[in-house]
Amino acid sequence: MAKLEIEALQPQSASNPSSTTTEGFSQRIKVLVTGGLGFVGSAIVRALQEQHPEWVVCILDAAEDPRGLPGYQDDDFGLLRGCSYEYVQADITNQLDVRKAFERTKPDAVVHSAGMVPPLSERYSRRIEALIMKTNVSGTQHVVGAAKQTGCRALVYTSSCCAVVDDMSMSYPNIDERWPVAAKSSIYGESKVEAERIVIAANTTREQTEESAVDNPSEQSLHPRPQRSILTCVLRPSVIFGEGDKQLIPSIHACIAKGESRFVIGDGCNLWDTTYVGNVADAHVLALENLFDIRARRTTADAYEIDAVGSARLGAESAAGETFFIQNNEPISFREFSLAVWKEFGHYPPSLEIRIPEGLGWALGLVAELFTRISGRPLTLSRGSVMDAAAMRYATGDKASRIIGYRPRIGLEVGIRRSCQVSEVFFAGF
Repeated sequence: MAKLEIEALQPQSASNPSSTTTEGFSQRIKVLVTGGLGFVGSAIVRALQEQHPEWVVCILDAAEDPRGLPGYQDDDFGLLRGCSYEYVQADITNQLDVRKAFERTKPDAVVHSAGMVPPLSERYSRRIEALIMKTNVSGTQHVVGAAKQTGCRALVYTSSCCAVVDDMSMSYPNIDERWPVAAKSSIYGESKVEAERIVIAANTTREQTEESAVDNPSEQSLHPRPQRSILTCVLRPSVIFGEGDKQLIPSIHACIAKGESRFVIGDGCNLWDTTYVGNVADAHVLALENLFDIRARRTTADAYEIDAVGSARLGAESAAGETFFIQNNEPISFREFSLAVWKEFGHYPPSLEIRIPEGLGWALGLVAELFTRISGRPLTLSRGSVMDAAAMRYATGDKASRIIGYRPRIGLEVGIRRSCQVSEVFFAGF
């Protein structure tokens, strides 16, 4: 499989501090992170800065550059504090906006993490389907198209395990990337499936691009610049938590005030995957390193093959055109995860648990949905949320480990502790 030739990247002059040489490679790569102000995007920006200070990082986001706003404090949780980055404002649902942003920044690589995750109250309905599809599918089309037209050479897409595991009627024990996408899914899962197809279809080597130009010479006149070769891959993180999480940890924390921590839906033993956001960010960096075939200096050499002279190098397989499940590789029951979160806030549920059979929970969810439809007030409880809480969903991380060298650095215990300590003020609102 193809990897990009790093020598094609020209070094800057010695006076420019962003140009460095590592292990014989001239490495100045400009990486554009879409959605870089978001929960996952900001973690990716920080990981890129920490692991490759010689790279130039640019954030593309729909919001204004926060550094120019009064009272600027980076972001809600200080996730970008101390980071140096370029910034371009663009709405990924606007094709012209995206094209102009790419023309202005001219990135060598893109991490496409921008997207829309429905709020929990909308996850199981189709009320905002058009908005989700416009953002996650059309937005991805615009980003991929602009990347190809402006000479971007690598693209890593932040998808989700929901592309596969959102059929609520099925269990997913220890699945791998050969598992088919869900036949029935949520609007979010469906949007990720379509976006993945766009990204993987765009994966082209230089040889494929040249062959296409020979086969279709008339198409070249349709574009101001010829389509360039670009290597792409897809990452499917499981449920993500960490500093800046505004969905999972807050919703579990909210059960304390609501007096809901004693309730258990089903048997409480269903295993599912979660991923600490810092580990997700690491996976994106590793994917880029693989596509560029970069010899990366790491402290954990077991994630790489070791050559005869002892230098760490990435494995021989390329991530190009591939899809990877990313998780903490520590399947845990939803109940145990919730107990760990509540413990960090000093809360211990009553010893007498109230177990709600899944069938009864489903019926209560139906009643809640009818109430929402009549009153217009969305409730967290629904048939989907009940099935979600009782479902078994976890994947093997073998492929990501073998090809991109992914190993979760931060375990669940430490990740949960960090997540719960970031902002007592924020959690007080739930």
